[in-house]
Amino acid sequence: MPLNRLCEASRIAVVAYDPVSRKLPAAAPVADERFVEAFERFEGLTLAGLQEAFAACEARFRAWVEDPANRGRPIQEAPDYVERIALDSLIERRMWWE
Repeated sequence: MPLNRLCEASRIAVVAYDPVSRKLPAAAPVADERFVEAFERFEGLTLAGLQEAFAACEARFRAWVEDPANRGRPIQEAPDYVERIALDSLIERRMWWE
């Protein structure tokens, strides 16, 4: 095999990450499908992409929490609640992989 061909064969073209969106429902019942959907939406991002998405999500979440109209409401009602949990979980898992 020529050297050029060997180099082409050894390049990583696609990186597959831990498919949490498939593993979670296979391991335990999921009460809220929004979690599976959020994992599926974000699990293909790189660590940097996850961190960027989390920073944006966290800013929206904090704005919701700090809005006086939401005072006393449970944080589960925040629009970014599920996404924040999914992103945080994926970042933690990914930190051990990258």
